[in-house]
Amino acid sequence: MTSNRPTTAHRRRSAADLRSNRKEFVERLAVAHEADGLCRIAGRIFGLLLLCEREMSLDEITREVGASKGSASVNTRLLEQRGFIERVSKPGDRRDYYRIMPDLFQRTMEQRLARWQRLHEIVDYGLTELDLSPTVRNRLSEFEMAYENVRDVVETALGKWHSRRKR
Repeated sequence: MTSNRPTTAHRRRSAADLRSNRKEFVERLAVAHEADGLCRIAGRIFGLLLLCEREMSLDEITREVGASKGSASVNTRLLEQRGFIERVSKPGDRRDYYRIMPDLFQRTMEQRLARWQRLHEIVDYGLTELDLSPTVRNRLSEFEMAYENVRDVVETALGKWHSRRKR
């Protein structure tokens, strides 16, 4: 039987090791987001907020990720527009604070479905409105079949996820 309790080695990690591991996690997320077309700073902000239990001000974010305030501001707005984070306020405080969206997984999957839907509409337009060679028509038709399959799987998974969260 496997225990969920931390090992002695895990408990002995120094605060410096834990900070280093945290920074490594944030940087790995930054690189992964960069590969998806986001700026690395946006990925760092996302990683930082993902690990944070509370909302963070723009000044705190700027300090933690080592970015200029302008860059942090632009990238928090981008993450907010993409539905990864949300801006919140605190009574009596004029500053904006940011946190990870509570339903992050569902939102990101729905956004991906919407992007795939737009691509599907373009491919469908090509199939119905263009004079295509059999090779190209076959290529686009296979793309359509794959899209429909993936869409069905993701929508089913989202439905199950939503039902489990309600319980």
